[in-house]
Amino acid sequence: MNHTMRSLIRLLLVSSFILHPSSFLRADGGTVRLSEQNGKYRITVFTAPTVLRAGPVDISVLVQQADTGEPASDVQVSIAVERRGSTDVALRHRATTEAATNKLYYAANFDLPEPGWYSVEVFIDGPLGEAEVHFEMEAADALPPWLAMLPWVGWPVLAIVLFGIHQLLVRRRSR
Repeated sequence: MNHTMRSLIRLLLVSSFILHPSSFLRADGGTVRLSEQNGKYRITVFTAPTVLRAGPVDISVLVQQADTGEPASDVQVSIAVERRGSTDVALRHRATTEAATNKLYYAANFDLPEPGWYSVEVFIDGPLGEAEVHFEMEAADALPPWLAMLPWVGWPVLAIVLFGIHQLLVRRRSR
């Protein structure tokens, strides 16, 4: 493989990471914020996107039986998010498997209205009893609207640049 082809392949790989950074993806899992045993449950809480910002946030919970590590079934999971030092921003949602892509998780989506520190409480109620865990997370400023839209609007530029590189390579080869 010649140097030009290697450079083109590197360009494609780098551009794919630029246009699809993991912080834009929404899915179950993400960053582990907490994993601890409480009562007869092992509770692991994930948040996405990786860099939390004011705006949409996915909080997913994996509930396992503490003694076996098997996923706990028939549990009710609810999540409360409150802005530290302010009772004006208090959100509570029931986390469900229907809201989760991976059906082993219980997920709920929140819209954090402003940046700052948030206190998160996860409540579990199931056949093995009740459990509750707490943690805090910080949300940064929301992305400017133009930057949030950049991956969706900017991809045609990449296609044009790649077409231009292709044309240069074809012309160079035909000489």
